[in-house]
Amino acid sequence: MGFERNYQIRIPSNKLDKKIRFYSTTRHIINQTNLNPWFLTGFIDGEGCFRIALTKINREIGWRVQLFFQINLHDKDRALLESIKNFLGVGQIHVSGKNLIQYRIQVLDEITVLLKHLDKYPLITKKKADYLLFKAAYELIKLKEHLTKDGLLKIASLKASLNLGLSEQLKVAFPNIIPAIRNTDYSISIPSCNWLSGFVTAEGCFMVGFSKSKTFTGYQIYLSLFITQHIRDELLMESLIGYLGCGKLTRKRDTYEFQVFKFIDITDKVIVFFEKYPILGDKAKDFADFCYVADLMKNKVHLTVEGAAKIQKIKEGMNKGRQSIGQIE
Repeated sequence: MGFERNYQIRIPSNKLDKKIRFYSTTRHIINQTNLNPWFLTGFIDGEGCFRIALTKINREIGWRVQLFFQINLHDKDRALLESIKNFLGVGQIHVSGKNLIQYRIQVLDEITVLLKHLDKYPLITKKKADYLLFKAAYELIKLKEHLTKDGLLKIASLKASLNLGLSEQLKVAFPNIIPAIRNTDYSISIPSCNWLSGFVTAEGCFMVGFSKSKTFTGYQIYLSLFITQHIRDELLMESLIGYLGCGKLTRKRDTYEFQVFKFIDITDKVIVFFEKYPILGDKAKDFADFCYVADLMKNKVHLTVEGAAKIQKIKEGMNKGRQSIGQIE
């Protein structure tokens, strides 16, 4: 069964609004096997990576073809990767660098499990085009066609359209390959609230901002939600505005940034939504701090020097600045 944990954060009583002594926010700590399937798909839309590897063995054996699905995260999110591993029942978690871990599926029968999930709960970002190339390579391998020259060339063609395409060495080995056509003819409508919570867990940023002003504290404090994606996902980014009922899009070179700044939208739409469909992993701590600051601002604590200093300290401990001691224990 799942269970809930109540986080409480003490606020110093000296000179702060005495109506606020504790900020409490309930976070859903779910059983690992109860991960919502749409949450997983949304998270894969944000953080998943599909790879086809071609490795020269020797003249006699020829080429080895391998498929990999992986998710790379900071090691503070090991619990989330364990949840994904236990939900699917396949794959392994490895250390992949300093403070980095990777969830990987590479055994063909285990990849079958992933494909069944993503066929039932399909991706909606342009990453689905990667998935379809990956799946086409999987089907060739299942039929043993990768052991033939024609089959190997088909897989090289698929790889040429996936991620960064063929390396310089592979371009030499497969000089006349025409990249496979990327299929982008599919729906991009958000299929579930849980998909969005998974996607924002992967790609969103809950931020507390300070800008100089002529107010008593010398600062204007604001809250914002950011989601950034490549311009190829413009339609999806536009759909976020309608789905959440707030926000705007800003283009920055080859990316679109979905932004929510209005305080009423933050409190009445963003926070309400993600209280119902929770952010998971280490980012849940950032969301809890985000909610905490919203509560302080509702009660005008941010208009005091002490309150602004308190919020600044919270901001410094969020996102990349979060330390092991954290705001939430």
